[in-house]
Amino acid sequence: MNPPVTLAAVAERRVLRDVRLIASVVAGALVGLGYVAFDVLSETRIEHGTLTGVLASVHSVVDRSSPVIVGVLLGVFVHSIFLRRDLARAEAAASRADALRTRLLKVERDQAIWVLAATVLHELNNPLHALGLLLDEHTTERDEMQRADLIERARAHAGRARQHLATLRSLRGYAEPDVEPFSLGQLVRSLAEDMGALAKEDGISVRAEYGLDVEARGDATYVRTILENLVDNSLCAIRDGGGHEITVRLRAEAERAVVYVVDDGPPIDDEAQGHLFEPLRSTKTHGLGLGLPIARALARAMDGDLTLGNGKSFRLELPLKRSSSVVNAKAPREGSP
Repeated sequence: MNPPVTLAAVAERRVLRDVRLIASVVAGALVGLGYVAFDVLSETRIEHGTLTGVLASVHSVVDRSSPVIVGVLLGVFVHSIFLRRDLARAEAAASRADALRTRLLKVERDQAIWVLAATVLHELNNPLHALGLLLDEHTTERDEMQRADLIERARAHAGRARQHLATLRSLRGYAEPDVEPFSLGQLVRSLAEDMGALAKEDGISVRAEYGLDVEARGDATYVRTILENLVDNSLCAIRDGGGHEITVRLRAEAERAVVYVVDDGPPIDDEAQGHLFEPLRSTKTHGLGLGLPIARALARAMDGDLTLGNGKSFRLELPLKRSSSVVNAKAPREGSP
């Protein structure tokens, strides 16, 4: 980064520029005086017929070449004037471009922070809705054991809401993804445990399936947000259409870390697939239509992508940092809550 330019530095540059100008003018004047003196002396000797030899040859060359030299210098001078004008315009344009670029970067950062905040708030809607339903059920339940179970489930949803609020509080001011190597296997396992604890109340299991660990490059907070959204979508689909299992599979494919989220519920219909990643288009009763568009935007911010295959399987890919070995699809390790 270039050091900031102070007023004292600007003043010093102006003084040096003025000194150089004065020195150049004085040098040019001395050269001109020398030429005038030589020309007067030569003309005087020519009038008396005493200018001969080398001095006469020099006078002849100087007398004939000086107009050409003066013309060249005038041309250079005029060119320098136009050049300085063009440079001044270019500097002004560059300054305006830098200022515009700075403003655009600020706008992008502001947009990014609001997108991520919207993601967290969107995810916060789910546990709060579930918490409200559990409290309503608790007010009508008479069995003490059932009431205790409802309280435990409500606590789990409240804990999930607190996690989202903690994420919202910890958002970085510049809102750019903190791209660094992290254990994707550990994140997938933790996700399956946390989401599975909430899903088992509906008789749904969430499994993590992977071979040896895979390290990806990305922002772990972003990735966790994306996968929570995908698993929550699967939970909603299973509750509405049937099914009992969600699988989060981790693979390393062609120098990319890939996570698949698959459920055994009904596939997404063709019409919905065409608008799946469009904002404010949701098939869920309480959905805002922001989860998947924001999830894809977060994935692409980390040089990754989010796609749908076969109407059922979401595919999140990220840059691969290092794979400890080739993932063995035939002998996966499972992590269940």
